[in-house]
Amino acid sequence: MPEEPTPGGPLGTAMRKVTFPDGSRGIILVKAGTSQADADALAAQVWADRSERGPADR
Repeated sequence: MPEEPTPGGPLGTAMRKVTFPDGSRGIILVKAGTSQADADALAAQVWADRSERGPADR
């Protein structure tokens, strides 16, 4: 059974401005209602995962 609909953007998403651990800034999509602290933690995890893999294939 699908989850309850969440208010917000398309499909219950929201944009959050975040600062990554290296000081760069960006915008990520999160589930609507996600706190700024949780969005920052998610951004840090994405940054760490990308750092472990290295630069993208060119």
